[in-house]
Amino acid sequence: MSRRIAVAALLLACSLPAAAQTTYASSGDTLRFRDVTQGKVVITTPQGELPITVEQRSTVSIVRMRGDSARAWYDSLFVAATSAAGDQRPATDSALKQPFRLGFGSRGQIKLVQAPKFPVSLEGITDLPHQFDDFFLRLPAKPLVVGLAWSDTTVRSDSTADKYSRRATTADYRVERDTVAGGTPALIVSMKQRIVINEEGPVPNQAGMRATSQLQGTDDGYFVFAPKPGRLLSRRRTGKLEGDTALHAAAGEMTMKQAISYTATLDALR
Repeated sequence: MSRRIAVAALLLACSLPAAAQTTYASSGDTLRFRDVTQGKVVITTPQGELPITVEQRSTVSIVRMRGDSARAWYDSLFVAATSAAGDQRPATDSALKQPFRLGFGSRGQIKLVQAPKFPVSLEGITDLPHQFDDFFLRLPAKPLVVGLAWSDTTVRSDSTADKYSRRATTADYRVERDTVAGGTPALIVSMKQRIVINEEGPVPNQAGMRATSQLQGTDDGYFVFAPKPGRLLSRRRTGKLEGDTALHAAAGEMTMKQAISYTATLDALR
């Protein structure tokens, strides 16, 4: 069995030309993706559990520019949340076509340079400015061959005058096998990611109230990446985070347990 795997890896490596190293396609083309995330949040209070379901469906476009930079925007966007308080489906028209400025390294490292100003009505449901933080597969320095494994650690901190967030992730990747997606030769890369999030800031629509959250968990899934054109074709992800959220107000403080589970799908559009 080991000999067959070694031979298969050798054949795959030989079939990829030198131009098919582990980098993303150069600047010029507009990449479009359909992104769907569905999640459930369960907050445990002294009065019992409060379940909240959330959904975000969007179509996004990304253009790599010169000098490891990129522009991105939403072509379509739907956001919804359902809880005991009812359904929320805020308007998203004003969020469309608004440009993000990003740093986009050749191996998929994304840095948010500037995000659009989004409506306040969206803040309590989704975190649109950080749409692209974990969007792309982070590639290794070595060429991708079946059996190659690598790890990547990323720490992102963001602070303003009234809020702070820090997200640390350590992801383990492995090239599992080759495949063909839409006629394009590609590779399936598995991922297991450990996540730690610390946040502090105001509670939307609650004057004078602030929240401090500490969450950690795992995120599992896979990417389909085409080395020759340097394109991400799809991504699947399932995650679960748990931790405490403390609310601070003039009347006192309250700490609640919080559990978040989600699934996310991403597919390149022609």
